[in-house]
Amino acid sequence: MSALAAKPDSHLVPAIAVALCGAMWGVFWVPLHWFGSEGVGGAWVSLTFNAMAMLSALPWLMRRAAWQGFADQAVNGLLLGTAFSLYTVSLVLTDVIHAILLFYLTPVWSTLAGRFFLRERLSGSRLFAMFLGFAGLAAVLGVKDGIPLPRNWGDALALISGICWAAGTLRSFHRPTRKVALPVFCFAFGGFLSSGAILAIATGLALPLAEPGHLMDMLPWIMLLGLIIFVPPNFLVLWAAQRIDSARVGILLMTEVLFGTLSAGFLSGQPFGLSEGIGTALIVGAGLIEVLRR
Repeated sequence: MSALAAKPDSHLVPAIAVALCGAMWGVFWVPLHWFGSEGVGGAWVSLTFNAMAMLSALPWLMRRAAWQGFADQAVNGLLLGTAFSLYTVSLVLTDVIHAILLFYLTPVWSTLAGRFFLRERLSGSRLFAMFLGFAGLAAVLGVKDGIPLPRNWGDALALISGICWAAGTLRSFHRPTRKVALPVFCFAFGGFLSSGAILAIATGLALPLAEPGHLMDMLPWIMLLGLIIFVPPNFLVLWAAQRIDSARVGILLMTEVLFGTLSAGFLSGQPFGLSEGIGTALIVGAGLIEVLRR
């Protein structure tokens, strides 16, 4: 168990912080689609957001001692930063609802990783929660043609991003550091590298993700929104991820499922039919079972 998570009564504040960040990220897609409507590709937005997060952490890293444990945090950051970059891109490549639901299978991946790599015990309620999660995945993707598979690149990236996020939060919990600035910097640096790679690939393939559009005109807005909906949640989530286990982080972040699916249904006009409704209920149900179990 993480040394920073030794006291059970210390979980409340980190849990509230994670849930609030999930609610904020639930409307993360709104500015992304706005920037896209101005011709600014999602890869540029992700690159800018991560550059700002890196700069925001630097004032706390001026002393050499602040870089203690860099190797572990660099691996965590590469996983988490890549996860968020892929998720950001998926929000503009597929339906918002599908991207959110596929990403938020993270408690399932965290549970499986904890069982197979860390030999964590699986309770009956955790197994049932996993069953509901996979059932939700099947409902969202459809089972008419056999095993449900992602329908497009956006779906695939959302699914992969959730797996990377689960791996990153699992490592953060078991390899913590007492200061949050270094994890934030590493997270942002990992996101910056992965965003740069996505931008290079998209440019080579002439994809809309790499279109600069009115980037310079929109840059002040991108920076402002990054300071509101990207940088503060990064500090809070990475601080909390070292104090509560990975599966619970993913479960508490499911507030994004509620805020994201509702806002997408009301604001974007994207279809939210019976299968999406069932999938949302099953995935959120998995989270509720885990929270009630605790």
